[in-house]
Amino acid sequence: MQRFLLPLLLCFLSTGTFAQEIQYHSSLISPELQEHANAVVREENIKITIESVDKMRIMTRKVVTIFNKHGDRYGFAGDYYSDNVKIKNQFAAIYDANGNEIKKVKQKHFSDRSAIDSGTLYSDTRISYFEYTPQGYPYTLVYESEIEKENTIFVNDWRPVRGYHVSVQNSTYILENPAGIGVRFKEENLEDLHVEKNNSDFALEYQLKDFPAYNYESLSPSIEKFAPGLQVALNRFSLVGVEGEGASWKDFGKWQYDNLLAGRNLLPESTISKVRELTAGVNTNVEKARIIYEYVQENSRYISVQLGIGGWEPMAAAEVDKLKYGDCKGLTNYTKALLDSQKIPSYYAVVYAGEEKKDIDADFTSMQGNHVILNLPQEEGEDVWLECTSQTHPFNYLGDFTDDRNVLLVKPEGGEIVKTRNYTAQENLRESNILVNLDENGTFSAKVLRKSRGIPYGDIYPITTVPEKNQMLYYQKSWGHLKNLNIDEMKFVNDREKQEFTEELVLTGKRFSSKAGDRLLLPLHFLSPRYYTLPRRESRKLPLEISRGRTDKDTFRFVLPQGFETESIPKSGKTESEFGSFEVLFSLKESDEQTIIEVARTYILNEGVWPAESHDDFRSFMSSIQALGNQKAVIIQSR
Repeated sequence: MQRFLLPLLLCFLSTGTFAQEIQYHSSLISPELQEHANAVVREENIKITIESVDKMRIMTRKVVTIFNKHGDRYGFAGDYYSDNVKIKNQFAAIYDANGNEIKKVKQKHFSDRSAIDSGTLYSDTRISYFEYTPQGYPYTLVYESEIEKENTIFVNDWRPVRGYHVSVQNSTYILENPAGIGVRFKEENLEDLHVEKNNSDFALEYQLKDFPAYNYESLSPSIEKFAPGLQVALNRFSLVGVEGEGASWKDFGKWQYDNLLAGRNLLPESTISKVRELTAGVNTNVEKARIIYEYVQENSRYISVQLGIGGWEPMAAAEVDKLKYGDCKGLTNYTKALLDSQKIPSYYAVVYAGEEKKDIDADFTSMQGNHVILNLPQEEGEDVWLECTSQTHPFNYLGDFTDDRNVLLVKPEGGEIVKTRNYTAQENLRESNILVNLDENGTFSAKVLRKSRGIPYGDIYPITTVPEKNQMLYYQKSWGHLKNLNIDEMKFVNDREKQEFTEELVLTGKRFSSKAGDRLLLPLHFLSPRYYTLPRRESRKLPLEISRGRTDKDTFRFVLPQGFETESIPKSGKTESEFGSFEVLFSLKESDEQTIIEVARTYILNEGVWPAESHDDFRSFMSSIQALGNQKAVIIQSR
């Protein structure tokens, strides 16, 4: 380990000499590291010292050269602090493209503010930061800090590559452990990289050099799935003075239950009696749970509360019952307490929430997750899952916020990793039935009936909560290919029990069809199929991922103008591949002296991950969808 320590110690010396300034000249960065890069990490040195089970020191130095406005996000210079996290030292400096110092800032001149956002009621976390407004590019930021933490349950991971379009010149991670506490770690995506490391029973050391930027490619997976990284945890730890052990999820979940949840489910007898009355005469636990869930939605609201054993302990159920609000932890614990009062089993579940799926790592036990939901186990059929922070979600609906990912169930007997439900391509269904009346000038009127289920349901039903003018703007933006679009009527039906949302719209617009001499060219895709446009590329490097499948079923009936007939309509067609299928059927119908062109379209897109070599096949599949979906009919005046 000694071979890295001297250079690292030298790096922590204050910058300021002419020789040190010269090294920040942006021209010294190799062309390989500049390619595709919005920013280059010139140096990142993280040194963590475990001094005791409840004391950890983190020294950080980073030097980042930023080439453009897209790289500014990597120029953050600051740290969060609280009663249990102390900032001992901070320093920042800015250098221009030639390595000349522009600005130098000591800790006393850093800005300081609360870390409370608009959705947080109260929190003891603050942030000390330096904010720089660039006068030109490139520029280089140097930031150094020393942090002392009492919470050793969170040991900084090593993530040398922070995003797409960021290259790394040198990144070093050192964990020293004079306390002699057992250390666990998990290497991620290091197999094919030249990473220097020197590990022992109680210490770690890693170094990555000259790593070029990942260039984002359409439909690339989350960068965490393939970028180099290291997870680290201690076998013995402390969270705000509460010590624990847990090298397995069973033991770690047991510690969480005993120290974060036990005894926090007590409720006033008056509330228990009220819930008992609400559920009286109901036969099944699932139906009782539905009533209790809707009771919580009607009688509480979500607000963030970042206090209580480092922000991980929920508010007591009795307090939520009294105040009528809580954060995800408090509302989930409160709902669980109400279910407990009626002897309905449920489990507090820790999850990584967000539209991008992210798993609790089943192979590495540590404090993970950013959200909490509730699990109701079922002996037969799929488990029930409750998002307790939403006042509008239907019972047993997760949507794309927490679907299809590993979560930690926190049980009295210990932790268990399980997966939330996945919405299949067949369940993610959107069906439309549209009648379009045309005139000879290209003007149209249309009646739209559209139903959405699965993930599309969660995407559309919140439209009922926004003003009417915003609803109209939504459709005008979504259907921008319909010229001069007006929404004359809107009606929405949200069937929460079926988890189905229905839109009934009356539309008018112009220039839908176009003239070609005495003929009209009529597009037969009133709503465009949703396909991905991939660039032509000979050597894609990253996998291709469709994170959620879906099915679109559309029926369009075009009523021709009086006195017009079809000269030609396209042939029906179908394309099919491992990525999905697309089928369109064209037919001509006569009804009440009207000529109608009917289009029946079914589009299935499969969920999956495919190797980079599949790029051309996927692009070909999308091109065939575009070709089939964008066909036109030719209509002409009757003779």
